Amino acid sequence: MLIVLAILPTLVYVYVLSYFGYPQGNLDMGSTMGSYFGLLFLIAAYTAIGIFTSTLSENQIVAFILAVFLCFIFYFGFDGLASMFTENNKLVASFGMDYHFKSMSRGVIDTRDITYFLSVTILFLSVTVYKLKSLKA
Repeated sequence: MLIVLAILPTLVYVYVLSYFGYPQGNLDMGSTMGSYFGLLFLIAAYTAIGIFTSTLSENQIVAFILAVFLCFIFYFGFDGLASMFTENNKLVASFGMDYHFKSMSRGVIDTRDITYFLSVTILFLSVTVYKLKSLKA
């Protein structure tokens, strides 16, 4: 909720650019709203990854560094791996968050992208719950 509240004031920029742009209203609202929508899903996935890494270590700094590393791998890592492969490079790239976020930021809200982000979020939250239950026992 904190991150959503931090992003909310940026909607003022969208209004200002739309109102003062030449000609007025010459802003692609589809791609803008798609980017905001994709950003909300990206925030959910990153938060789930961060919560998961917090269960792996009692040290907050270690958990933070691990979360940043995992988020980096999920965003840029699969795209880097895809560039190394000549065959099935699109398949490998489709496992990364960058691939799905770019699709949404173009204004195309596809169920595959929504399913991907929800799956990553639910996966990391489920693993977090499993890890917490195993620590409790």
